[in-house]
Amino acid sequence: MNQNHYRVFPAHALYSGVANALVEMRANVKAPDALIAGAIFTGMSICSQGDIQILLPTGQITPGLLYVATAADSGERKTATDKLVLAPIYARDASNAMQFEEAKALYQADLRYWKIIDKAIQGKLVKALNKGHETTQLRGELADHLKTKPRKPKLRRMIYQSVTERPLMEALEGDGNCVAILSDEGSIVLQGGATQKLGILNKAWDNPSVMTFDRADGNIVARNPCVTVSFMIQEKLFQEFLNKRGEIARQSGFLARFLVCWPASTQGFRYLSLYDPVWEHLPKLHQRMNELLEATAARRASGDASRRTLSFSADAKNLFVTLQNNVESKLRDGGELASIRDFASKSMEIVGRMAGIMHNFEGIAGDVINCETLQRAQEIVSYYFEEYLALFGARPDLPQDQKDMNALGDYLHTKYWLNGAWTAPRNEVRKNGPIRHQGRFEIAIQRHIAVGNIALRHEQQLKRKGRLWIDMNPAVFNNVRR
Repeated sequence: MNQNHYRVFPAHALYSGVANALVEMRANVKAPDALIAGAIFTGMSICSQGDIQILLPTGQITPGLLYVATAADSGERKTATDKLVLAPIYARDASNAMQFEEAKALYQADLRYWKIIDKAIQGKLVKALNKGHETTQLRGELADHLKTKPRKPKLRRMIYQSVTERPLMEALEGDGNCVAILSDEGSIVLQGGATQKLGILNKAWDNPSVMTFDRADGNIVARNPCVTVSFMIQEKLFQEFLNKRGEIARQSGFLARFLVCWPASTQGFRYLSLYDPVWEHLPKLHQRMNELLEATAARRASGDASRRTLSFSADAKNLFVTLQNNVESKLRDGGELASIRDFASKSMEIVGRMAGIMHNFEGIAGDVINCETLQRAQEIVSYYFEEYLALFGARPDLPQDQKDMNALGDYLHTKYWLNGAWTAPRNEVRKNGPIRHQGRFEIAIQRHIAVGNIALRHEQQLKRKGRLWIDMNPAVFNNVRR
């Protein structure tokens, strides 16, 4: 994995409700933007996968679900982010578990009563047979009684962590069932039984019409299943997985199905205050999650396992084709994206999925995805595109001064601007930032000054005395597009 800790997540590409929730999470939890976004996309995927499918301009129908992987060091508040963002989904699983326990107790009582009646009918049959009496009526009673045998309740969970192939298939058994495999400790997911056979998760990503699992006592059949997969993992553990199984994970296309990122750390800049955190926008995000989950559950309870099909407007189709052709031209040998053909070849399908999920989650009227939503989805996936390229790909190297300039700009944006600071102590940036070489640091500073990104200011500006501060240009740092 090639380290690149200073790429900025394009929060501006999200619709306002989701963007506001992300900013609020960043302010209150102080986790990296992309880590928060990964949890939000996971929730949006879980809430949409049972509702929609997307008709791409290529004619392919793809499900409204995502696979998400976020590498983050220990202490980046992965668990806090996961629990806060996905609280409605965890709460629904907890409620389902309680209802299951109640249903199981009722089932056991009903079964005992059913067995008593069954034994009584069998007793009558035995007596009638022993006496040579006619048994037609009793046999009819027995047949009718067998039809009334209570059905054992089944626990319906949405979230699984370490799951092997058989219980995963049992969870998906039936028509249109949806689950999520996720954990804020990603090694649990990567070491789980399902990932020992990557083919099943590769197939689940495609939402096949039928998946089967053969066993001695019969086959498990899942029709139109959907599976969201998401994990947060420490970089070291992710590297260990790549060392052991990275080659097969890439060759099989498993990793190419993921939105993968390794966001910049916020540690060292998470300053406390005495103000209580204000939660205004995250509850609205939760409300929307609950609305979608309730609607899906109600439809499923009525026996409707169908999903509505979203398509693209004419101008969105034109944009999709343009974007797809632009990617395709870079896949040839020696091309910019040749080293990550696996992800690049699936990238526009993922863009289409993201656009469909955003359309559904935002409650945009109708079943036609507009060009604005597609553009937003494309910008979001472009961030992951750059992350995938940085982590797994190879591309022509930039001049060192350009790399230093980019790294310094991203550092200022991530560490200061996104945390509410428009200025930064020059010596602090010099000491803690990404460029430790004095000469290279000075060149990067001067290049940013030359193009108007920053300005240097003395604490006592008129006397040109005191500490030097780096003032960031709002016109630039409010509209970062890296």
